[in-house]
Amino acid sequence: MGELSAAIAALDVGRTREVVEADLGAGRDPMELIDEARVGLQTVGEKFDAGEYFLIELVRAAQVFQEAAELINPKLQELYGGGESRGRVLLGTVAGDIHDLGKSIVKVLLECRGVEVMDLGVDVPAERFIEAAREFRPQVVGMSALLTAAIPQFKATIEAMEAAGVRSGVKTVVGGGTVIDLEASVVSADHVALDANEGVERMLEWLDAGAVEGGA
Repeated sequence: MGELSAAIAALDVGRTREVVEADLGAGRDPMELIDEARVGLQTVGEKFDAGEYFLIELVRAAQVFQEAAELINPKLQELYGGGESRGRVLLGTVAGDIHDLGKSIVKVLLECRGVEVMDLGVDVPAERFIEAAREFRPQVVGMSALLTAAIPQFKATIEAMEAAGVRSGVKTVVGGGTVIDLEASVVSADHVALDANEGVERMLEWLDAGAVEGGA
């Protein structure tokens, strides 16, 4: 495990900032830093699964990762930005859930690959997804949840979007630790992401293939 991934896994924001600043100053590729940061978050997830970390540590890990991302993103934009947008993705953690570890990874990975992202944050009601879909006109909407109790909000939100007329032409992805065994049809989604990387790859496939047109 590298220094950055170890700092994130230890939830040490000061050390995380220190390592990122030093590595960027030394000319390290920011994409490598993003990959290493992702490894740190994966370690956090493994600790959670093993009962070593709890929900509060997941929230903290997302905050530490965001600190790192805010330092890395300007360099990413300098080196890789400026090209044509690959599309627009709307992200949010559904109502009743405040955990966004996976969503934070997805956001950064998409932005690194030239996708415009609007992140609605956590505990997002269906009405806010609808409002943002009208405003942002995404081709893909990604929803996350960690708590089992929040899973019904996937279906409720997607069906509310459909009733409001903003679902046509928009692909939907759901993800989170509790959804892996779900069938997409159960929550009215187009895809259930196994993890952040797999979810991002599916979104990019749709965007690059032109499988979705124009959004809401």
